[in-house]
Amino acid sequence: MILSKYFSKIGIKINQDFAFSKFMMCGGKSATVFFPGCAFMKLGSGIIYKTLDLLRISEKDIMVCSLCCTYPSSVLDSGYNEKNINKLIDFFTNRKVKKIYVACPNCFSKLNKIFSEYRLDIKVMMMYETISQNLEKKNIQNSNVKEKIVIHDPCKIRNDKRTHNAVRNILDKIGQEYVESEFAKENTLCCGNINMLHLLDIEKSNLMRKKCVDGLLKKSDYICSYCNGCLYAFEKENIRTIHLMELIFGKATSNKFYNRLKFTFQLLC
Repeated sequence: MILSKYFSKIGIKINQDFAFSKFMMCGGKSATVFFPGCAFMKLGSGIIYKTLDLLRISEKDIMVCSLCCTYPSSVLDSGYNEKNINKLIDFFTNRKVKKIYVACPNCFSKLNKIFSEYRLDIKVMMMYETISQNLEKKNIQNSNVKEKIVIHDPCKIRNDKRTHNAVRNILDKIGQEYVESEFAKENTLCCGNINMLHLLDIEKSNLMRKKCVDGLLKKSDYICSYCNGCLYAFEKENIRTIHLMELIFGKATSNKFYNRLKFTFQLLC
């Protein structure tokens, strides 16, 4: 167990070394930024840019970036974590960023924590309220799932009522039938991936995931969430899953790290 945790931390460090390399830290200069996050970027550039177009209705000059929020670094030593945080802060302060829209609840939680601790005047917002406001029939490119889905609210924003309401409003706008489990909104259960448990304490992570999944499957065997990390966890149980933005723009052709690399390369070109 100790040896496994040691090698897992080495793997996390390699991942974070790469994530905070010059190659991976890309983005245009603007006071307003769309921060998809590592997990969301795996859905591919098609969904990322279509999401950006919806945000741009409200934020004309918004630009997109390919950064990591340092969430994985948090489980490593404090000095290494702080080094990555400083790289992140430098990126935003050099561009005079004032507002960030995020797709991922982990990014939302982590960036807010960083900016509060470092006393930076940068506003971080979950993007779904703005997506809900801007979504029109002409933006919907997917024929919705022909059966009821069950919603999973990520644990990092279990008390964010505005996002909960926005997500459900999006589902209503696209005409998607859905059901609520008893573990919705403020009562949601963690998928088992919190604090990198799926790598550092696999047994505990598996137990947490099973408890979460069992509650959701009582309502439907098709799970929708707006956290790609949660969906990644559920797929280990061979469950059908879909990201909320896929219900708008169509199912991603793949959900892989390669898509993140490809998207970053497009930003470099």
